[in-house]
Amino acid sequence: MKDSAVPLPDEEGEGTHQGRPRKAWWGLYIVGAAVLIADQVSKLLINSALPRGATVPVLGSVVSFTHARNTGAAFGSFSSSTTALTVISIAVVVFLLIFSRRAAMQSRALGWGIALQLGGAAGNLLDRVRLGYVTDFIDFHFWPVFNVADIGITAGALLMIYALLFDPALRDTTK
Repeated sequence: MKDSAVPLPDEEGEGTHQGRPRKAWWGLYIVGAAVLIADQVSKLLINSALPRGATVPVLGSVVSFTHARNTGAAFGSFSSSTTALTVISIAVVVFLLIFSRRAAMQSRALGWGIALQLGGAAGNLLDRVRLGYVTDFIDFHFWPVFNVADIGITAGALLMIYALLFDPALRDTTK
């Protein structure tokens, strides 16, 4: 007789976890790669089409593309710490890679959040390693200039917070 509490692998050895296929975590890497590719392609286009410091309106006076270089972290903080930020970024990407598979099996929202953060962190890390700075270009004029990777990181963090607060799959049902 089968014990229904223990997931048994199917014929391909995939099994399930809380009703979801174990193989579902691969989708996270696809999402992370999509964010990374979108980030790098957009930065390549900005670097090749817009001189540093130049601004081009995109939506009137609301949004512009402004070519900026950021050697620091968020909002330009720690601008003289590029090496330290690179090491921290590597640690974050490795942590997210390790944690992403388990998170995807626990909660879809948490998994998607990690995937978005992974893609964004990898995009900015790639800039730091290749160029020594991060290319920023999305300018709302009332906020510091940012990029697609930053959108992935922020959206991922918000999704992770949502998952931790509201996803029933992450709640302790033993209390």
